[in-house]
Amino acid sequence: MKKFLCFILVFCLISCPAAFAVDDDCVGFLTRLKTTPEEFFMLMKKAWATNGWAIVGDHSESKPKFYDSLMLMQMALNAGEIDEMILPDFVAEYLIKINKEYSPCCISDSGPMSLCFGFLKENFQLRDKWNTALISMRDDFTLAGFSQKYIKDFPKDIEYEYIDGKNNKDKQKKSNKIKFERFKDAPTVRVAVTGDLPPVDFVAEDGMAAGYSTAVLAEIGKRLRVNIQLVCVNAAARSAALVSGRVDVVFWYEVNKSLEIQPDVNEGIILSEPYLSWNTFMHVKLEEED
Repeated sequence: MKKFLCFILVFCLISCPAAFAVDDDCVGFLTRLKTTPEEFFMLMKKAWATNGWAIVGDHSESKPKFYDSLMLMQMALNAGEIDEMILPDFVAEYLIKINKEYSPCCISDSGPMSLCFGFLKENFQLRDKWNTALISMRDDFTLAGFSQKYIKDFPKDIEYEYIDGKNNKDKQKKSNKIKFERFKDAPTVRVAVTGDLPPVDFVAEDGMAAGYSTAVLAEIGKRLRVNIQLVCVNAAARSAALVSGRVDVVFWYEVNKSLEIQPDVNEGIILSEPYLSWNTFMHVKLEEED
């Protein structure tokens, strides 16, 4: 009798695999420049296994996908192509603040992560000057103040004021633009921004760069007495923008200090001192409908 039951079970597994199969979840990441989605996901899972989970989750069968922009990844989530977006916690928290359909489903410990500016190797003199400004901004707590205002409190500080209109319903955004000082006969430094790490690397609805990145760059320009010119680029084309000479500096490269080889840094790129650090990634999903 036991042999007969085993035969039936094996027959069902062979003839009806779909009945027992479990669909693999898909998770999305912003494109890293020097690795495949599978290689990067393996690194992430190793970090999670080492550092533990703040909220336990199982991603042993998940399939990773890279997206060249945050907008494309959000479109994929909304279309059901992926089940989660895995983002630095400050990006996820910002998106959840402004999108009621998003909710956190897991928080994972990635170990020590940092964002750095990127330069071509031959532009090391500019990198060294950049580091001088960043270190002084860190030491006098300017970076900490910007972090509080433009990351922790953002977008709470965005206010609206009513202006006179036919029905008194017209409203206009208050000016939150950050001013860049201009220096006569000073060199211009072209800096790439992507808008794909809000509210750090952030481009407002009017197409203007805003938030933490803009505040940091304006202060660097002031301290180095150089004119900063912002250039919008695709996140996946950051290194290409440097190599082609389109820009002199790229606003962000992601660094995991525990790794010898950095999956987000191509050959020929040198990095500044970190301007922002964090330790956790947040997994974001769509709110389930009641």
